[in-house]
Amino acid sequence: MGRFAVIDIGSNSVRLVVYESRDRVPYVIFNEKVLCGLGQGVSETGLMMEESILTALSTLRRFAMLVDKMEISDTRAIGTSAVRDAKNGPEFVERVKESSGLDVEVIDGEEEGRLAGLGVICAFPKANGIAGDLGGGSLELIHINNLDVCEKITLPIGPLQFQTREGEVFHTPKKEIDKALSEVDWLENYVGRPFYAVGGSWRALAKINMLETGYRLNNIHNYRINIEDVTNLTKKLSKMTLEELQVYSGHISSRRLRVLSLSALILWRVLKKLKPSEIVVSGYGIREGILFDGMAPPVQNEDPLIQGCHEVAEMTGRFPEHGLRLLNWVEPLFEEESPEDKRLRLAICMLSDVGWRGHPEYRADKVISEIMYGRLIGIDHRGIGLIGLALYVCYGGTIGNERTDICMSLVSEEDVQYARRVGLSLRLAQRISAGTARGLNAASLEIDGNQLVLNVQPGKEELVNEVVRRRFDKLASELGLEPSVQIDETSFPEETE
Repeated sequence: MGRFAVIDIGSNSVRLVVYESRDRVPYVIFNEKVLCGLGQGVSETGLMMEESILTALSTLRRFAMLVDKMEISDTRAIGTSAVRDAKNGPEFVERVKESSGLDVEVIDGEEEGRLAGLGVICAFPKANGIAGDLGGGSLELIHINNLDVCEKITLPIGPLQFQTREGEVFHTPKKEIDKALSEVDWLENYVGRPFYAVGGSWRALAKINMLETGYRLNNIHNYRINIEDVTNLTKKLSKMTLEELQVYSGHISSRRLRVLSLSALILWRVLKKLKPSEIVVSGYGIREGILFDGMAPPVQNEDPLIQGCHEVAEMTGRFPEHGLRLLNWVEPLFEEESPEDKRLRLAICMLSDVGWRGHPEYRADKVISEIMYGRLIGIDHRGIGLIGLALYVCYGGTIGNERTDICMSLVSEEDVQYARRVGLSLRLAQRISAGTARGLNAASLEIDGNQLVLNVQPGKEELVNEVVRRRFDKLASELGLEPSVQIDETSFPEETE
């Protein structure tokens, strides 16, 4: 299946995202956003401003040209709150068609909510809570559970609904927000669940929280904030003037700063209503929802982490099929791990060969950076830290230096120990097997009392050379066991290619 493009014409921004395919976790091969401000002033005058329209038309002409140059035949362009609410929305859609040839589909609020919910599900398949997608003109609230959008509503309480064209606040935002939320009768059924925050303005709030708490990983997606911290932050920001908010100007765009206090106010009132267990920031939203909506059900049901690791291994590893074999080969060392840790260990095994193209002196650094700042989804920040540390060790790195500081800040001491054991076991397995099934089939690991035993098939003793022996001894030491290499006369699995 070929490339797929989404053009999202929102109240604040117009964005083009091009996906490599409609697979479960496709690469984004192009992503560009232009802040056009189509929603600015719509609540005041009922019209999109001509200045904003001209910026949007110019942007959409560029996007149409790029889609054509990339030879993409599968494109979906959608218009959301500003286009559907403005009196000149239909005229705008006609002008887009005349100017760029793009057919814009103006979706209603319920469909916008459904697609936003699917976007969160795309990244968080096990999500069970309320997703909130804040755009410039509206807030969509969606109950998601078990890969399904259960209930959804759109509310006209985006920040641009309370601002004049000049950015001045009018009406009584707090009162109107509370009134709109109070009229959603089904929200009461989901108090205390996780809240998944979607939208650029709320991601900006999360970035500020990261700055103020000294959070080490610069990755907004799946960033989690406890309720007390986010309540205090939103109260503070909601009362700040635009001049006072300039303290964040080096980190937040000027257009985001103009709506930041109102965006904080909206989140504060949502928190008061829902009393969620935690805030989870989602980098996925309506565009990923459109992508997910077009996937076949078997593809939707794939684990995004494992599928993403498989695709990375296919693209960059020498032995992409080797992950499951490695998982099973080191299994005797991890019999008491949790199901989630076993899932992470499978991901580590699948990625254990992806750094081989790098210079030997820098492979560990290369791999840990790609994990921390890469594209893995279906994983929290603790998982990112654990995978990064394990692969760093697998490539010969030593945990505890400045390269591992960020990863270590995301995990517990027990996680560090676990990552070290996984990394050392894979470092041994990759050396003894050279990435082949036959190499793994010629040896096996087991724990026997206080010994770590490496059983070797008769006639294959030369597989255990000095390098293999050093790695085996180091693994045994990490486990607190005595190393023992034994020639096993019992049966081994038949050799396979």
